[in-house]
Amino acid sequence: MEQTLVIREAHQEDIAALAVLMDELGYPVSEEDMNTRFLALQEHPDYQCYVAEADGEVIGMIGLIRELRFERDGVHVRIGSLVVREQHRGGGIGKALILAAEGWAGSVGARALALNSSNREERTGAHDFYRHLGYEGTSTGFVKRIV
Repeated sequence: MEQTLVIREAHQEDIAALAVLMDELGYPVSEEDMNTRFLALQEHPDYQCYVAEADGEVIGMIGLIRELRFERDGVHVRIGSLVVREQHRGGGIGKALILAAEGWAGSVGARALALNSSNREERTGAHDFYRHLGYEGTSTGFVKRIV
């Protein structure tokens, strides 16, 4: 039986599922901390979160950030998080989430949709996925922890 996929805005009732998804992405978080983050992000109109739901179960999410840039004109949107439950990958769910992100980016007047993805070995499949959807690798990122 084929699952019915729904892409919708995330709700507070999705916190437990979002915490599981963050763990699968490699960023373990408690439900309590995920709830705190989610409520803070909901307060800002520059953030959006969509979930992929199949037969009542949240199986993927994408978190978006609308931003202005010093080096470019106009609004840009960045994908902050994108993850699909491992057992559901390869079925078009990630693509559906990206399409929702592109739709939101267009609705807020963004000129581009960008993302960063770490260089870890397990991310090579994700990099191939992004390239397949027309995204180009254009930069190298650096991080310095200050706390």
